[in-house]
Amino acid sequence: MAEGDAKADRYPLADAVPIDLDDLGPGMNVLVSGPPMSGKRQLVFDLLAPEGVAPDPIVVMTTDDPASRILTAFEDRGVRFDPTTFRVVDATGAPGDADSAIHRVSSPADLTGMGVAFTQAVDEMATPDRLRFGFVSISTLLQYVDAERAFSFLHVLSRRTSAAGYLGVYSIDPTTHEDRFVNVVTSIFDAAIEIRERDGDRELRVRGLSGVKPEWTAFPH
Repeated sequence: MAEGDAKADRYPLADAVPIDLDDLGPGMNVLVSGPPMSGKRQLVFDLLAPEGVAPDPIVVMTTDDPASRILTAFEDRGVRFDPTTFRVVDATGAPGDADSAIHRVSSPADLTGMGVAFTQAVDEMATPDRLRFGFVSISTLLQYVDAERAFSFLHVLSRRTSAAGYLGVYSIDPTTHEDRFVNVVTSIFDAAIEIRERDGDRELRVRGLSGVKPEWTAFPH
């Protein structure tokens, strides 16, 4: 749906992925799928804050790593911590000091709280025209809520970001779920970036994007 949008409205990716994919259209939602220690989290963050690209406003919703780790990861990428352009919805339940840029939710089981916190984050950033939204991770969410509730929540959340013209990037560990469930979750998204390890080497492919062949390519991150 977003592939025909004007070039100026698109979200540049720089060299975040090792294939001929320079940008993604507004309103797209992408699933990054890979086993533990495969580099998927780093890839999610690289898609949210590509090196050498003028930064867009960012909201990260986390169900596993607490806000402090999320902030450190982006600071290491040179992203300036500014509540007008960067917010974290921390649903880990981890304790932390009060901070205007961190929206805390009691646990990943509180889906209503997570939705409300996302709305507050965007509203308090003055509802920007452009925004990159990251969700880490779906697999942790499923340790707290059943598959049906998780699917419904993700569907609503992804439709909200799509309608606003934002770029959504979500992560999942497919090795912890049945193939049938992974396929159902993947159907929510416009495209999937898959990571695997073969003989000690990482490979990546993209499925669902017109003009991009779903071929495995070396992913040396």
